[in-house]
Amino acid sequence: MSTQEQQFEKTANAFIESLERYFNKLTKSPVETYAPFVKSPTDLILKECTGMIGIAGIKKGFIYISGDLAMFEEVIKTYVGYQHPQKNDMLDMAGELSNVVAGNVREVYGDDFLISVPVVFEGKPSNLHFPDDIPIYVVPMKWKTFEAYMVIGIQ
Repeated sequence: MSTQEQQFEKTANAFIESLERYFNKLTKSPVETYAPFVKSPTDLILKECTGMIGIAGIKKGFIYISGDLAMFEEVIKTYVGYQHPQKNDMLDMAGELSNVVAGNVREVYGDDFLISVPVVFEGKPSNLHFPDDIPIYVVPMKWKTFEAYMVIGIQ
């Protein structure tokens, strides 16, 4: 395994551990993650609702978590206790989840691991493009009955 692959594996594992901690601590329901796979930047998986974080500093790229609105609704009901969230609440939760997961990875890399404010969107915006020179890994996940994806693209 090359040094670059080892570094990426360390980063991917940090994101996976952060995701698992989030669900275990805040929802008391574990998330199952599955083996990551490589995806083309032009053929990415996006579900109904996505929260994305840009990454700069010691690492460069992005992370996003994409799932169905129903999953984020259930997270709100479980974690916040709010029983009648609106669509905007679910979009905000997608951004919050991505933000917390990325923010916790700063523990591994320190203050030079910079994250942006979350960007949230529905579906696949026509103007969404990713750089060709960043390896992109998809981490399939399942929480309760919901399937979602954490997508990591980092140099």
